[in-house]
Amino acid sequence: MMVQPLHLLLRNTWMRKSSVPKTFLTGMLLLCLGYMIYPFSSNGQVIKWGGWPVPDVKGLVPYSVSIQKVDGVEKITEKFYTPVGGHVARIIGNGKVFAYAVDRDRDPPIDYLILDPDGSGTFTLRYGPEDVYIIPEWVSK
Repeated sequence: MMVQPLHLLLRNTWMRKSSVPKTFLTGMLLLCLGYMIYPFSSNGQVIKWGGWPVPDVKGLVPYSVSIQKVDGVEKITEKFYTPVGGHVARIIGNGKVFAYAVDRDRDPPIDYLILDPDGSGTFTLRYGPEDVYIIPEWVSK
């Protein structure tokens, strides 16, 4: 029995005639790479590494403020009407802004929620109206 180095064995295996066409394997490789590059995850959140645009609530007066205790965090939700007919909720935990909920038409459900997962001030996670989010750990520290 002849022992072959692994790199030669792999090269020789790839170069042999195969029942699976190389175009199929190339297509599968590209498909897998596409899934790795496209920003998504299994629970509906969409990741944008540069951050999602933060709604501008400067100069707006909240029409509603609610305070809740959630998992040991004092969660404050301030809701603002926007000049274009929608509304925005700024979500604060222990005095730190960690999320914004945006609704462009004031009718339920919300359009999306953006979240700062690490306290950097960059809201990189975006959730849809049916998604569930948790308060980031950095808010309770």
